[in-house]
Amino acid sequence: MNDYKYRISTFLICLILGSSSLYSQEIATKDFELWSSIGVDYTVGEKFKISLNQHLRLKDNAKTTDAYFTDLSLEHELFKDFEIGVGFRHITKNDTKGNKQGFEDHFRYNVDLSYKYDINRFTASHRIRYQNKNQLGVDEAAGDLTSQGVRIKSGLKYDFKNSPFTPSFSVEIFNKFNKNDTFKISTYKTSKYRLTYGLTYKWEQVGKFRVFYRRENNIIEKQPKNVNILGLNYVYSIN
Repeated sequence: MNDYKYRISTFLICLILGSSSLYSQEIATKDFELWSSIGVDYTVGEKFKISLNQHLRLKDNAKTTDAYFTDLSLEHELFKDFEIGVGFRHITKNDTKGNKQGFEDHFRYNVDLSYKYDINRFTASHRIRYQNKNQLGVDEAAGDLTSQGVRIKSGLKYDFKNSPFTPSFSVEIFNKFNKNDTFKISTYKTSKYRLTYGLTYKWEQVGKFRVFYRRENNIIEKQPKNVNILGLNYVYSIN
């Protein structure tokens, strides 16, 4: 069984890495961003968790506010190793391009299906997410187009014996489809991918601190870019 799980993890990660490498030569511009968040989560019983997080993201070499948002998520363990989740996000986005610039309000929701399992001291995880986002206060006639997409993510983390530190690595690809597209894999367009290296420190009675480096490549935009991201997170667990 462990060999079967290992093969699944290896195949998915190689598939995502292989897909991303096809677009590496298209990168035209670069940027550095700083992402930070603080949050709290609460576990109800053994199979239900509620999380609330506040995020801030800076762009243009971490000099300009890109967005800030509040994220509420609910997770439920369907059965061993499988979880389903939903998330709701109110986003204030800083539009710094085009004729009309300024802060805009958006709403996004997502539905997740996750699978995770242990291989010795490693934990492998896989997630597929559907997400839907649109701008608030603007209808379709005024230019608001609903953004839909499917994201596929695979990751590994390692549990050091008797250590509060947990290193991790994940790969994720983003696929967009238009409002009128039928739900078929042939209609998807890979829009970007992410590679993330993280380190989590668990401080008993205080919470979890995480620092990560993320490389994000946008692909199908008119001006593709390579974004290097430094992230800092803190989460306090009520129980």
